[in-house]
Amino acid sequence: MSESTPSQRSLPDFVIIGQVKRAHGIKGKLSVEPITDNPQRFKLLKSVFLSLDEEQRSSFAVEEAQVTHKGILLSLTGIQSMDEAEKWRGAFVEIHRSECLPLPEGEHYYFEMLGLEVITTQGQKIGVLEDFIPAPANDVYVVRQNEREILIPAIAEIIKRIDFEKGVMVIHPMDGLLD
Repeated sequence: MSESTPSQRSLPDFVIIGQVKRAHGIKGKLSVEPITDNPQRFKLLKSVFLSLDEEQRSSFAVEEAQVTHKGILLSLTGIQSMDEAEKWRGAFVEIHRSECLPLPEGEHYYFEMLGLEVITTQGQKIGVLEDFIPAPANDVYVVRQNEREILIPAIAEIIKRIDFEKGVMVIHPMDGLLD
């Protein structure tokens, strides 16, 4: 088992909570597709970061956030026209990791879990948690084992324990899951 710990695993400084779809109206509002389980969280924000890539990230104060059935309408200080808003089309809306809302006991953000080593209850190394696939019934964890991807359903019958201090996720695989 690897001796990875949260301090050795690299947690991101910024967390994506939405993506700008387009400008909305002539006064610079942004139409944002939320990438969060709680779109209402936009109403609590005082500031956000917009990023077009890893190198370019700009901070903006939030003037107003409206939650609609089509997404979020975001008014930011410094973006006052349709042309200025269009420059941010496709940008990710991010917050600092420290601004993530607390989760109920036993729940974790995806970004916290990336990089965990996945092992069985018998101690067999499976691989590293690399990605997630959202699905209607339950999410699926994508675990990288060398060149192979193993898809593991995120259900209590399989996921037995997550230990951030040791940097591991312990699973009890169903028959055939690892074949």
